[in-house]
Amino acid sequence: MEDVINFVQTFKGLEERINEFINEDSSLEYVEGSEEVVAGGAYAWSKLKPAEMNKQDHIDSDYMELAEEVRKVLKNEHSPHIEKFERSCALVLNYIRQDTLLWVPGLKNVIENIKSELDLQQFFMEVTR
Repeated sequence: MEDVINFVQTFKGLEERINEFINEDSSLEYVEGSEEVVAGGAYAWSKLKPAEMNKQDHIDSDYMELAEEVRKVLKNEHSPHIEKFERSCALVLNYIRQDTLLWVPGLKNVIENIKSELDLQQFFMEVTR
């Protein structure tokens, strides 16, 4: 039980850091002409400054470490949720690394999506233990 509490605390701390990084250090740019391809258009991440890239790298590294610990637990417990966990992790990493186009306008939507994915990952952890 203590393991789950530690994981939840780690998830919460990372969620706060990601939220701060997205809100304070990140921005989106509308991709011109994208509305012709997808309703509402697409958005690209603006280029980060070196200090922001450093923060991004630290968050990425810490998230990868947490994901690996959770992955080990899920595999050891033969969880049926491993594939869903992997897909969810990939989505969060895309947001942290800012390496894909977005179909939602505004950083608020990005943060809500990240929170949903992290909540889902915690749920997988909790139902496995």
